[in-house]
Amino acid sequence: MPEIGKTDMSNIKPLILGVALDAGAITYGPAEGWRDRWSTLFATLDGVAEFATIEDGFARTSGDGPDATLLANWLAPRAPRIGLIADAALNFAEPFHVSTAIATLDYVSEGRAGLLAQRLRGERVSEAIAAIGALDGFPRADDEALDQDGTDAIEVIRRLWDSWEDDAVIRDPETQRYLDGGKLHYVDFRSDSFKILGPSITPRPPQGQPVVAAHWAKGTDSSLALAADLVIVRVEDIAAFRALPGATGKLVIAEIDDTDNLFAAARAAVVAGAGALRIALSGSLEQAARFASDIAPSLRAAGLVRPSAEGPLRQRFGLPATPNRYATAA
Repeated sequence: MPEIGKTDMSNIKPLILGVALDAGAITYGPAEGWRDRWSTLFATLDGVAEFATIEDGFARTSGDGPDATLLANWLAPRAPRIGLIADAALNFAEPFHVSTAIATLDYVSEGRAGLLAQRLRGERVSEAIAAIGALDGFPRADDEALDQDGTDAIEVIRRLWDSWEDDAVIRDPETQRYLDGGKLHYVDFRSDSFKILGPSITPRPPQGQPVVAAHWAKGTDSSLALAADLVIVRVEDIAAFRALPGATGKLVIAEIDDTDNLFAAARAAVVAGAGALRIALSGSLEQAARFASDIAPSLRAAGLVRPSAEGPLRQRFGLPATPNRYATAA
């Protein structure tokens, strides 16, 4: 661990600490092997990192690993404190299914769920089409259409989370009614690529709206990032993101590798206005143990990251509560 230099901490607001893991980065043997590895990995990280993003290796020719959202649902009861932000390729996963899967994760995790929205591009699109065939609808080939499909998918996913009012489930034995049908709502969303009537088949998640995260890099389209709550950005790109119209109020997660100068990168992230720090891990159990026993405590001792919080993920990130759009309009 590098030595911590002297820093004026008077103006530093400690960052929220998280990790990045890739569901497709590890070669697995029998099912028992991946179960043991992931449960041990998250037992090590639970209560040390406040959140983990689980990237999906969807349709990689090298082997894609378990589905990130299903893996997060499996991990949630085994890691009862860490927030779980699961990746989904929005141009290959139906928005309706993404919405219900993340809502289910929010229930299983008791309010610790999030969606990492991704759009496959270029060679990854070709690999995915080769693996599962072209879908009826999207993905479309050109970047402009792909960008629109991604933002449309986030919009309809959010609407589906709101399609049940919070008190729609009544469980009234006297009238033998489980639901108040008047508190379920059609979302009736139509885009150039798909249409969804709704409502969802899953009640509104405990958080109302689970957090939505997206990546952004300088020089790339910003529509998906601006539609998200949390934006994952390399430290050197934070200023460029902050300068974008519509970026005000977005919580920036500074993305660094474990091989970076962690203390210098964390300080630079604070100065640039980040609210959280995400350290990329390889999935090695040894690396995770070093992160838990050495890296995280040292960053906290330096005042660069805050003590690990608990509770709903939206609350941890300081995001406002989300009233149900349909209940408000009713």
